Amino acid sequence: MRTVNTGRIQGTRVGAGPVGEPYGRGYAVAKMVVLYHCANKHQTVVPFIWTVTPPSQWECRVCSQPAGTDPLDPPARVAGYTGEKTHLGRVRERRTQAQGDRLMAESLARRDHPEEFNIWTGPVGRRSDPGRRT
Repeated sequence: MRTVNTGRIQGTRVGAGPVGEPYGRGYAVAKMVVLYHCANKHQTVVPFIWTVTPPSQWECRVCSQPAGTDPLDPPARVAGYTGEKTHLGRVRERRTQAQGDRLMAESLARRDHPEEFNIWTGPVGRRSDPGRRT
C-alpha cells in the first residue's frame, strides 16, 4: 500500500516478503575514499572497495582534466580538443581576406539598413502565372 505522507511503498514489491520484515540488501562492503586533485585546484572524492588498489590518476568531475592524489603536484593539463571547425573557420578556409571583408561589410549593411535589401518588395497579391488554373 502507498502511504499518504511519504509516498513509499512498503512490503508490496514482488518478493518483498511479509509486511514489517526488516529492509535489507545484504551486507555492506567496507569502503575507502580517495581524494584526487587536478591542476585547476578541484577536488574529486572517489569511493573504492577496500580490497582494490586505487589508480594513481582519475578524471576530475568538474573540468575533465586528469587528477592525481598529490595535492602539491597534480598531473599536467591536457590540451583541449577543439572539435570540428566552426562555420567561421570553414568560411575562412575557402575565402580570401578581401572577400571576407566584403561579405562582412555587406552583412553589416543588411543589419543596419534592411530596407535597402528587402527582397520581398514587389507587387502585392497573387502572381500571374499563365499555366496556373484559378
